[in-house]
Amino acid sequence: MNKKYLEIGLSTGLVLLMIILILGAQMTLPTEERGSSFAIIILLFIVAMGIVGLKLDDM
Repeated sequence: MNKKYLEIGLSTGLVLLMIILILGAQMTLPTEERGSSFAIIILLFIVAMGIVGLKLDDM
């Protein structure tokens, strides 16, 4: 598989996962906890994108 297509697919998948997590947090958590959950989700997204980037760089 071409590295470019793998990168596009993984990035798209991570963005969709982030959107699903944000929507899930908005629908299930109380109002007071939504801000902190949004920050945690963004932090996890940044870490996941970094790990994927490092793994793709090693290929």
